[in-house]
Amino acid sequence: MKKGKRYKALYLPVLTIVATVLTLLIIIAVSTYRNISRERGRVEESLLREGLVIIRAIEAVVRAEFPSASPDVSRIQKITEELSREPGIAGISLFDGVGSLLVSSPAGEAKEKIVREKTQDVSSLTLLLKERGVITRYQPAQGGERTFEVIKPFRPLSYKTPLALLRESERKLDPKEEPLNQWAKDKIISLRLRLGTFEKARKQDIQHAFLMGAILVVLGTGALYFIFIVQSYYLVDRTLAQMKTYTENVVESMADGLISVDIDKKIVTLNRRAAEFLGDEEKNLKGLKISNIFDLDIETLLKDKKMIIRDMEVEIKPPSGGRFPLSLSAAPLKDETGREMGLVLLLRDLREIRELQGKVRRSERLASLGRLAAGVAHEIRNPLSSIRGFAQYFMRRLKGQEEEQGYASIMVKEVDRLNRVISELLDFARPKEPHREPHALEEILDYSLKLLESELASQGVTVEKSYEPNLPMARVDRDQFSQAFLNLLLNSLESMEGEGKIKVSLKRISQPPALEVAIMDTGRGIVREDLGKVFEPFFSTKRKGSGLGLAIVHQIVESHGGDIAVESQEGMGTTFRITLPVSEKFGVPSSELGVKNLEKL
Repeated sequence: MKKGKRYKALYLPVLTIVATVLTLLIIIAVSTYRNISRERGRVEESLLREGLVIIRAIEAVVRAEFPSASPDVSRIQKITEELSREPGIAGISLFDGVGSLLVSSPAGEAKEKIVREKTQDVSSLTLLLKERGVITRYQPAQGGERTFEVIKPFRPLSYKTPLALLRESERKLDPKEEPLNQWAKDKIISLRLRLGTFEKARKQDIQHAFLMGAILVVLGTGALYFIFIVQSYYLVDRTLAQMKTYTENVVESMADGLISVDIDKKIVTLNRRAAEFLGDEEKNLKGLKISNIFDLDIETLLKDKKMIIRDMEVEIKPPSGGRFPLSLSAAPLKDETGREMGLVLLLRDLREIRELQGKVRRSERLASLGRLAAGVAHEIRNPLSSIRGFAQYFMRRLKGQEEEQGYASIMVKEVDRLNRVISELLDFARPKEPHREPHALEEILDYSLKLLESELASQGVTVEKSYEPNLPMARVDRDQFSQAFLNLLLNSLESMEGEGKIKVSLKRISQPPALEVAIMDTGRGIVREDLGKVFEPFFSTKRKGSGLGLAIVHQIVESHGGDIAVESQEGMGTTFRITLPVSEKFGVPSSELGVKNLEKL
């Protein structure tokens, strides 16, 4: 289903989003750390260059003022104090190899502390300076502000000698410069630069990183929330769509008709079954007033029935013609606030129920008639035996008297005819339980036709057979169905005065699995008024008919779970159709049975 795939594509697991946000946070943290480390290296490099420039400037001033004599420390003090007034310089110190402080600026700085610190680490500084040439380190200043300290040997004459030669003391100097060189030989200068601007920039970078992380967290949280909202929306939408589809399928699959009408009593929706009842397509029925279909004021009925109508029988007349009964149930349709929105109508087809009710009434009537007939037949049969015996006695006694003997013979024949009627009546009143076995219906039909072969030939009636090949067998009582087919064939034969044609057909019905036997004749037919009475006992259109033949056929077919129907037009012949259910386990084609069953019949 495409819609389901779209929902699945939009669904994003929460863990994936969380992992993505965490990954981005880690990337930002690592990137920020690397940027800060890189910036710190650049700051240190810049501070080192700045510090070396200032130190070389001091060395140049000392070399210029004291080119051939030992420098005046007080003059160097003034120079450093002037330089210390610059905002970026925290202090300048000059001390000798034993840690004695010679120059310290600014002037208010605590000399004791500086002396103590330099005395403690002068030996290690000397070793590091011999190895590296320049030492840089971070130092806390007064007030908690950090400083960047640059320490190197104080060499006013180093501009003449490369650094490597300076470290190795392999240099040649002018004799005039020897006093200055001797004085500066063990001197070490320390320059402390303020880090306020750089620290502020670093803090801003860190704050920016935290801000970006916070923005990312907020965006990630917002994205998660948005995804939850979207996911919930599509989940609800999908659930509603599934529920709608399920409800529509349930409504469309209902065996009863369902109609909803609005407040104006116009049809809003209806299912397939309701459209079938009303005899039109759904699109043509929507918008019609319900009063145009039912000749009822449903709103008034709802008030009379306390707002609910249950199983009210009505008749409708669809456009296709005819009328048929329906059971109508109705109830008001309200919204969540209790405001009336319209009506809901439920329609149930009563045709099958009416048919079943008719069958029940007929069965009850036939049962009562059968009990009465059995009692009457029993009471009549005993005196009939006596009457027949006396008639035969008079036939022998009146031998030679043809007229009187003829009367006696007529009495015997009429008694025999009456006895046959009584036998049929008893068979109808007390039917035998069918002994069902798998049989091929075409063989039973052929056997019944064979029994009537002489009567058919004498009357000039031709028989046309149409059997579908490879038909399954049916579980029937062979003797009872032989009697049923004989009764139907005799009824067709007697309906034709002179020549005619009887057509016997047998075919399969797929849904539900059944066999249909049709016996058609070209006789005089049955008038429309009598069609509903042909299966009633004692109803006959023939002068000498007992009216029990078709009633017995109907009884036999019903006892086998089948159905029989009649179609006829006066002067156009009659067709009887018998439908018998078959089971797949008896689906052996009757053609494989050979002639064994026919021989048994």
